[in-house]
Amino acid sequence: MAKPTFDLYAGVSGLELTEASFDLGSGIVLSRTYAHLMAPFVMAFKRPTEYDQPHPGPWKSLGGGFAFDIEAEIKVPAALDPSQGTQSDVIRMIGFLLRLGVHPALRLPALANHPFSTMAYRSEHESWLRPNEFQPRHFPLDSASEAIGADEAAWVAERWKVGLKLSKESAEFALAVEAIDGGQFVQKSALALVSLWAALEALFSPSTSELKFRVSALIAAYLEPPGSSRHALQKAVAKLYDKRSAAAHGKPKHETDDLLETFNLLAQVLRKILDERAVPSKEDLERTLFGV
Repeated sequence: MAKPTFDLYAGVSGLELTEASFDLGSGIVLSRTYAHLMAPFVMAFKRPTEYDQPHPGPWKSLGGGFAFDIEAEIKVPAALDPSQGTQSDVIRMIGFLLRLGVHPALRLPALANHPFSTMAYRSEHESWLRPNEFQPRHFPLDSASEAIGADEAAWVAERWKVGLKLSKESAEFALAVEAIDGGQFVQKSALALVSLWAALEALFSPSTSELKFRVSALIAAYLEPPGSSRHALQKAVAKLYDKRSAAAHGKPKHETDDLLETFNLLAQVLRKILDERAVPSKEDLERTLFGV
């Protein structure tokens, strides 16, 4: 793999920083900036006179499009230790953690090869800008977070290397990250529900027999200590599993709250995995289930 030749910057949209910058470790810095990404829909009505030339005017603006204010940027240095992953791997993991542990509506809508604050004054041949996360959210999640502060930055800093390591070692964990991180952008809620449950089944289904009970019981045992709280969670998860089964067989019966509860359930599981720095094995889950 070729060594990167430039630092990679990812714009962060959705929350501001309470301080000018935060050190996330290994030369990665989250800092304040400002840029505005806009993509209005525009229509031309005449063919271009030559190949690869712009369409002649007049142009008309259509309704729609999208726009994002970028309030912060993540810098991943070219000198990043390759054993930690590529710059893109790191950007994706930090974006995932920001959504998982800070605010689910955060986006990384643009990438650049220099700080965003300097891009307006750089020549075309040395500037590199790319759109990144701009899909519409069909199931918007929310939280009470209003800014990224020292505690939130520290939470991400302590976990991004763990998240990358677990993604490489565990296909089940990697699937869960993809499912929850992309779930808001799936247009059909039934498909989002099925994908979230596919991730939970991969983590908690050592056997295909009695799948509903096994998955619900193992999730409850992983998240709650023995007692009434574990029993209540098992029953709640089993009810959610019924919604998954209906959706998977083309007869969805779920409500908005069912999808939200499934998002929250998978998020709770992933936060515990990151805190414990390990994906639970079949043996771990069964020992926990039986109180060994």
